[in-house]
Amino acid sequence: MPDPSINSFAEALVRQVRDRAIRNCDALLTPAARSAISKYWKAALQSKNSKTIADIIIPDCVDEAIFCLLNAIDEGGLKLTYVDRDGKSVDLLEDGLSELAGWYVGEDSWRHQYSNQRINKYLT
Repeated sequence: MPDPSINSFAEALVRQVRDRAIRNCDALLTPAARSAISKYWKAALQSKNSKTIADIIIPDCVDEAIFCLLNAIDEGGLKLTYVDRDGKSVDLLEDGLSELAGWYVGEDSWRHQYSNQRINKYLT
């Protein structure tokens, strides 16, 4: 059985990242949702083409989960330290200036700099 601290981390991770990302994605499909992403998702669903739907929704859901993870770090809900290739420890909250989520989705975002996979244009 894991240490209680590991269970505490697991609970925070699931609630602040996974559950929040699912709630946010679910909200995009409500009848009242009017954002650009919501409109794009609803149009894709109307196509009834599983490849079209997957091509649109999968990267958005992945991006939402990563955004929620970074946002949880930015808000101090997940206090994480990253150890880089040289062994230097980086406090993600302090050194990230509470801007990790913004850097991930911003104009010159990490997604655009580092991803080799599709990024839906309405998110930029």
